[in-house]
Parts: sequence; C-alpha cells; structure tokens
Amino acid sequence: MQKKQVLQGIDNFKEIIDSNGYYVDKTLLIKDLIDIPDKIILITRPRRFGKTLNMSMLKYFFEIPQCRRYDMEEEDMSYLFEDLAIVKVGERYKEELGKYPAVYLTLKNAKQDSWEGTLYNIKETIALEYERHRYLLESDILTNIERKKYNEIINREASVYEYTDVIMNLTHYLKRYFKKSCIVLIDEYDTPIQAGYINGYFKEIIEFQKSMLVKGFKDNKALKQGVVTGIMKVAQESIFSDFNNPTVCTVLMHEHKDKFGFTQAEVEQMAEYFGLTSHLEGIKKWYNGYIFGTDTVIYNPWSVIKYMYNIHNGFKPYWINTSDNRIIKEVMNLDKVEGREVVTKLLNGEEVRTEIEENVIYQSIKTNPNAAWSFLVHAGYLKAYDRFAPHLKFEYKLEIPNLEVRTIYEEMIRTYLKEETSIAEDVQMIVESLLENDIEKFERLLKELYLGQVSYNDVGDKKQSLENLKETDQNKKYESFHHGFILGLFTLISGDFRIESNKEYGLGNPDIVFIPNDKNKTAYIFEFKWESTKGSKSLDILANDAVKQIRDKKYKEGVQAVHGHEDVVCIGIAFKGKEIKMIKTC
Repeated sequence: MQKKQVLQGIDNFKEIIDSNGYYVDKTLLIKDLIDIPDKIILITRPRRFGKTLNMSMLKYFFEIPQCRRYDMEEEDMSYLFEDLAIVKVGERYKEELGKYPAVYLTLKNAKQDSWEGTLYNIKETIALEYERHRYLLESDILTNIERKKYNEIINREASVYEYTDVIMNLTHYLKRYFKKSCIVLIDEYDTPIQAGYINGYFKEIIEFQKSMLVKGFKDNKALKQGVVTGIMKVAQESIFSDFNNPTVCTVLMHEHKDKFGFTQAEVEQMAEYFGLTSHLEGIKKWYNGYIFGTDTVIYNPWSVIKYMYNIHNGFKPYWINTSDNRIIKEVMNLDKVEGREVVTKLLNGEEVRTEIEENVIYQSIKTNPNAAWSFLVHAGYLKAYDRFAPHLKFEYKLEIPNLEVRTIYEEMIRTYLKEETSIAEDVQMIVESLLENDIEKFERLLKELYLGQVSYNDVGDKKQSLENLKETDQNKKYESFHHGFILGLFTLISGDFRIESNKEYGLGNPDIVFIPNDKNKTAYIFEFKWESTKGSKSLDILANDAVKQIRDKKYKEGVQAVHGHEDVVCIGIAFKGKEIKMIKTC
C-alpha cells in the first residue's frame, strides 16, 4: 500500500482521501450527531481546529449523491469512509450514509474590510450553493414565483432581504424534491461577525445573520438537523435564542471534546507513522496544551500538520491571525492597566483565575475583563482549566497553552508598548542600567520615562479624572498600574533571566524579583509603595517603608535560599503621582 502523505491547507474531506492524504479520523462525530435528538447544534472551537474539514466530512456522509450532480460527484461516496471509525460502530449508522439532501454554506472567507465587500462574499457563497442545486430548476416542483426568486439568487440580482430567506427557501425546495428533510451545515458563522466588529459594520452583519439563521432554523418543517460552527456563541441581539436556543457545545463542555483538534494519542500515532517520534517533545511544547471539556488535552492541528509537512522549517508559530491580534490589543488596553497586567502575569506563569462566559458580547471586550478573557479562551489564545464554582458561576484558572501562543503574546506586548508609548529604546536602556548595577541611572531613566510617557489617562478611568477619585480608589488604581507597568517593562526585554511577581519568599511576597539564570550574577528584589496625590506621606517615607518591609519579611534571605544567588540587591520604590523615589539596600 502506498504510504500516505501530509497534506497542508486542505479542508475538503474527499480531496484528502482521494489524494492519499493522512487523515486523523474524526468520523465518530457523525455518530454523536445521529445519537442526539437535538435539531440545531452550535459547536464552537478556535479557528483552524478542523471545523471546515469536519463539516465537509458531514456533507459527504449525509448528502444524497444526486445533490452533487453538477459537482460531477454524483457517485456513491461510501468508499471515502472505508476503514474509518464510523463504519465499524454498527449498521444503524451506515444506513444514514447518503440519505438526506444537504445545504452547505461556509462563511470562513467573508471577512472583508467593508460591509459591502463582506455582503458580496456572502452572496457569492449562497449563489454557488443555489447553483449546485440547480437541478431543482429543471424539475416541476417550483412555482413561477419561486423559480424567479431562485434565478435572482443565482444571478446575484436579489435584494439583501431576499438573501436572508435562502436557508428557509432552499430547504423547502429540497424537501419537496426528495421528499426528505434536510441537513443544514453552516460553517464559521461568526467569521463575518468578528470582521464586522473590527471594521465597523457590526450592526449590519448581526442583523443579516440573525435574520438568515432565525428564518432558516426556527420552526423549519423541512429541517432534519442543523449544525453550525464558529469560534464562539455571540450573545448579541438574541441571534440564537430567537430560534429556540440550539444545543451549544463550547471548548468548556464535555460534548464532542475530542472531535476537533488532535488528541495526544492521535499525535503520537501520526508521529510514529511518519518516523517523527523523536520530535514529540518539541511538538508538545509548541503546539499542545489546550483543554477541551475539563480534561481532554488537545494539540493545534493546523500547526502540527504545518510542522510535519516540512520539519526543516523548525518549530515556530504557524497559527497567526492579524484580526485576532487586533482584538488581543484591545484586551490589553482595558484602561491600559488591567489588560496589560494580566497578560504580563500570564507570560510570567502566575496564576490568573476568573469567570469565563459561554456567550461573548463583542462590545464588552474593551471594557469588561470577563468578556475579554472569555474571548481569548474561546479563540484559543488561553486555556481554561481547574473549574470550580465559588458562587453561581464557574471560575477557571487561565494559562497560555504553549510556546506558539506565548510567542504571539510576547510579540503583541512588544508591538503594543512600542506603538502606544514609543519607548522600546528607553526600556532597553533602563534594563541595561539595572543589569550593570547602575541604580542611579536606573532611577533617573525610570523617572524620565514616567514624566515623558505616563499619563493620568493611562492610570485613571476614561470617564473620570484620577485626581477626582476617592483616595482608596486612587490607591487601587495605582497599585495595579505601577506593578503592571514595571512588570511589563521587564517582560518587554528578553534575556538570560526570569521575572517573578508576588511569589512567596522569606516571610512574604515581594512585588517583583528579577533573577538571572547565572547564579554568579546579581539578583534584584523590588518592593513598591504608592500613595495617592491626596495622601500625607512623603516619597522618602514611602521608600523607607518599602525598604523596611524587604528587611522585616526577609525577602533577600528567601531568594538566596531558593536560588542560591549570593549577590542580591534590594530596591524600595515609592510612587506618588508621577514622582518617584528609589532607595537601594541589602
């Protein structure tokens, strides 16, 4: 038997099988769908995790061959499934092969910069599906009015409102022709919604999608089953609740948890087949780490295939999307404090725990931390695990899943800080002065950076000046800002050292510990004290308070005991407004 080959960038099931491509068997998804009675299922997974390929597989399995007459694929497709899992689980499932008419629409390419461009793309997709079923025009099942509307869709002459009727109308035509209810497959439904959010036509696309999906799915007597895929369940304008709330399966749920992406066993089997077992450790570090359901470890299939297609390209990020990056930037811009601080904590491996929403409201990403982190979980930029419910809602631990995603965050935070503050060279000089143990220069450069680049608008609320906040609220804002800002500076510069934040040493938790990997080099402990502009303490008092805490809590002794660095410099830093005072000790 001819050895199978790795095929990259192909999401057509038939093409993979016909081209002797290596196929990771996900056909038991068919069994899942047959076994459940739900009429409409929404399955959400990160982009490039096999959604389009699975939808193509479902189409070739369920669809009556006659539907493909004008695709020149009218033959029996049962050969595609020979030796795959679905034909081994019982006759009941094989009997469903080629049994139903199918409507298949993929919106993965409907993501243009303008509403007009995206609508044009959607119209083209719909028109091509109508053309695929143009044998209906050759029959006598359409009325004159229906025939006219059908031709208007094919000829791209219908109004935008008529395009929202296409699922409803086409399923009824097909049921009338075949005398069987239809399978409807809508792939990547939310791709144009995300594009609309980014490019300013969100209202238009939400209204269009809601109208098309509600008409197509709600109380549709011609519908056997509808499967919709996307990145997340969009919670705007009752887009799903208006058609009786479909069954929703997100990355946080148990259902179908191993049907999208590659499991550990699947990657090991694939590596063994291609003689790449020795590469498994690197593959795991770079592309593993996702958790679907509560316990199933998943690899990024796109990146695994890209790597195995040409191992000479090495381990690197293959899974990059500029649209997602724009939203990540908005997440980090949550009042320019919380987003940056949390991303920095994630990069430093610190624990972050929060509520994760099943439904995402796009407009809340900029202002609501839970919505922001929920987007990143559903989109595949964070993994959520260790679920528990301290209140009425589940909380999860968040973590960057692997090296591939980590490099994306690191590049984003570098680009973000460079774009927002133009401080890349200044930061490099600040860190270098610290590494050279020139604390006076470190203090001077940090002061200049604060005076020149830091704004009250960064620390405060967009609707309320920081100076007008209560003292307790000022302190809370300052605490997050100064800690996050300094931590972000260190994270920005790569080097042979690591940064730890609020980790236990001695009798307490120093704010930041800067640890060179070489034990012969100097380690640094930072403790911050801050007070609002309305406070009575001077900078000298605050800085001495920081130094006293370092000594009293025995931070130096703790760092030396854990890491073995003989030379440890302790620095107390006081902040008040934009003013800074620094005292070196130890």
